[in-house]
Amino acid sequence: MKVLLTPHVEHYTVGLAGELSRRIKVELLAFARYPVSARQMVVPRLPVPGHRDLLYKYALKALARRYDVVHVNTASHGALLGPRDNLLLTEHGWPEPELVEREQRRFYEKERESLLQLYEAGVPVVTISNFSARMLRERLGVKATAVVYHGVLDTFRRNKPLEPPIHHVVLWNSRLVGFKEPFTFLEAIRLVKGKASFEAVIRGDGPLKREVEGYLRRHGLEDTVRFAERIPFEKLPQLYRSATIFIHTCSKEPFGLAVLEAMASGLPVIVPDAGGAAEVAGDAGLKFRPGDSEDLAEKLLVLLTDQQLYETFSARSIERSAFFTWEKAASTYLDLYRKISGA
Repeated sequence: MKVLLTPHVEHYTVGLAGELSRRIKVELLAFARYPVSARQMVVPRLPVPGHRDLLYKYALKALARRYDVVHVNTASHGALLGPRDNLLLTEHGWPEPELVEREQRRFYEKERESLLQLYEAGVPVVTISNFSARMLRERLGVKATAVVYHGVLDTFRRNKPLEPPIHHVVLWNSRLVGFKEPFTFLEAIRLVKGKASFEAVIRGDGPLKREVEGYLRRHGLEDTVRFAERIPFEKLPQLYRSATIFIHTCSKEPFGLAVLEAMASGLPVIVPDAGGAAEVAGDAGLKFRPGDSEDLAEKLLVLLTDQQLYETFSARSIERSAFFTWEKAASTYLDLYRKISGA
C-alpha cells in the first residue's frame, strides 16, 4: 500500500509519519523537511503574496493519482483534488472563523467551505477528540467517521514522577491569541504572586504579545513572568524538563497536544474543565472553571504548596500519557486506509 500524507503541526507529522513508515510505504509532501524516516518530497513556497503555496497545490494534484490513499490534514487541500475514492481527511478541530483573529478568518472560511464540500461528497472525515467530533456535528452537521487521538513522542516521556522543588517554574505554552485565553493565566499568576516561591514562563507568540507585555508592566509581573526564547521543535522536551507545573487555559481546545507533552514529561497539569484539554487530561489533571482566573489561582496555589499532592499528580500525568501512543494512532489509520483502498 502506498499512502501520500500532507503535514500538520510538527509533533503530529513526525509522530504519525514516523510510525506509519515502519509499516507501509508512506510519502510526505511538505514545505520543509521533517526529522522522520518516511520518504519526503519538499516543495518550496513562492515569494508571491496570496500564491505562496501554488507549487504545492500543483504537486498535490499531480501526485494524488499515483497512491492507494491520499491522507490530507486540511480540507482545502482535499478540495483541490475533488471527491475521490482514495481520499481521507483529518480535520484538526472545526473551522469557525468567528473564533480566530481577523487575518486568519479567510483561511477558516475556505476550510469550512472545503470541509462541507468533501463531507457532502462522501469523503471520510477523521477528527482528533470526542469534543471536536461533537463540535463538528453541532456546528457544521458533519459526523466524523472516526476519532483518532494523537500520540506523544518518546523524547517527551519520563518514567518516574517529579519530586516537589523548592522553587517552581509554571509553564504556559500556546499562541498569544484570544482563543487561547492567555489573560486567564496572567490574572491567576497575579493572584498567586507572593504566596509561594515560583516564576512563570510563557512560550508563544502572536498578536496579543504587546497586550500581554503591557499587562505585565501594569501589574508589576515583569520579574515573575518571562518569555521563553524561540526554540525548534526538537528542543521542546528540554523546555518541559525545565518546568515543574503546566497550565493550559483554552476552554475550546480541539485536542491539547501541549497538555499531552507536559503530562508525558511528568508535569502536573491544570486545565479548564471543558474542551479537548479536559478530555486529554482526564482524571490526571486538576481542573478549573473555564475562564475563571480565581479558581485557577486556587488550584495553582494548592499544587505550589502541597508536596504530596504535587507528587500524586506528577505520577498521574505519566500514567495517563501512556494511553496516548503513535503506534495506536497509526494502527487506527491503517485500518481506515485498508477500508478506503480495499487492500
